[in-house]
Amino acid sequence: MLLPLIVTPILSRLYTPIDYSDWGVFSSVVQIVNSFLFLSYENTIVRENKSNNIPSLVVLCLLVSTTIIAIVFLLFAICRHFNIKFFVEFPSVVLLVITLFAGGIFTLCSNVANREKKYGSMAIANILNGSSQALVRISLGVWPIVSFGLIVGNVVAQLIGVCFLLFSLFSIIKRFSFKGITFGGIKQLALQNKKFAVFDAPARFIEFAIGHFALIVLSLFWAKSEIGCYSMIVQFVLLPISVVGSAMGNVYYREISESIGNVEEIRVSTLRAAKIAFVISFAPALFLVFGGDFLLEKLLGSQWMGSGRMALCMAVYSIPVIMSEPLLPVFRALDKQEIRFKFNAVNFILSIGLLVVTSMYMDSIYISVLIYSISYALIRFLILYNELKLVGLLFRSVSRLFFVVVGATYALLFARLLF
Repeated sequence: MLLPLIVTPILSRLYTPIDYSDWGVFSSVVQIVNSFLFLSYENTIVRENKSNNIPSLVVLCLLVSTTIIAIVFLLFAICRHFNIKFFVEFPSVVLLVITLFAGGIFTLCSNVANREKKYGSMAIANILNGSSQALVRISLGVWPIVSFGLIVGNVVAQLIGVCFLLFSLFSIIKRFSFKGITFGGIKQLALQNKKFAVFDAPARFIEFAIGHFALIVLSLFWAKSEIGCYSMIVQFVLLPISVVGSAMGNVYYREISESIGNVEEIRVSTLRAAKIAFVISFAPALFLVFGGDFLLEKLLGSQWMGSGRMALCMAVYSIPVIMSEPLLPVFRALDKQEIRFKFNAVNFILSIGLLVVTSMYMDSIYISVLIYSISYALIRFLILYNELKLVGLLFRSVSRLFFVVVGATYALLFARLLF
């Protein structure tokens, strides 16, 4: 995940803010659809106790994802027929469908690998994904033989990652018995795990929609050059979230799934993950506070002026998100998905609502992004509180200096934003 960031100074000179605007819109739609692509049934693969049910769960996920991708394609076709601007100007529907299929298989394979504790395969797949994405994007920037080089680079990388994971898991997949799969059995598993579809999937959808729908909202009010800047900075702010959230979250989910019924073991695992996330969460904000915003603008180049200020605005929500992201599986493992759903619903209404209002009445994209970030951060701190509360922990359990450290970091961050 770090590899694309390392080559960003090269990409920012090969591609324009308009290119990053197209990539931002494309990736936002992909992430939003991916959030409910399997209706969260892919997460039952890790949690399921009976190994003979795994093939049926895989088939269930494939049926659900294929249906959803078909609906998305039909939606784009209908909206393009009626000349709805967003859908007409969308970069590429074909690449969208390919990306959704490739990303879906990658997610399924990752969950099977996580269940089997094949963390090495998962790590190598991510390295291949990141390195191939960087190389293809640079190549298409130097020799633009196709349009949408940033998007094509991502698609090629997804396909390479999928091929590697399928090869790595071949011996495990070969052990699966698909002969006994019946429609009745699949339906029974779907009903047994209905909370994943009823609460977990909508909660994840809203969670992803808050972050990625924000870019779509901003694209309706601001120029493509400003949206491209926002899209670029999202990578820097979300990178630690991706690293911490996906890596730690996968291992944490597997640990607590094995400890269902043992409250003390779950509490120990949660506290361990929370302490690591607490330490890491301040890195992006402190980097920017102590001059990282100026360094960022120099790295990206002259056409990205203002990116440092944008990064400072977005760093406001990075702290609670990095803290809470690895612990989100606790709602899933303890069958409390409805709590996560309710908070995310409030977050969506409040954060996106404020973003729309400020974009309509303010003349600065930075003010809109800052208010959106503050609202997002407040709700994520409440989510973190509830994650800890579910297992009998408090903020001070993570660190006795929790409030002091958080308060001091925000004081420095807002001082930089004001002065």
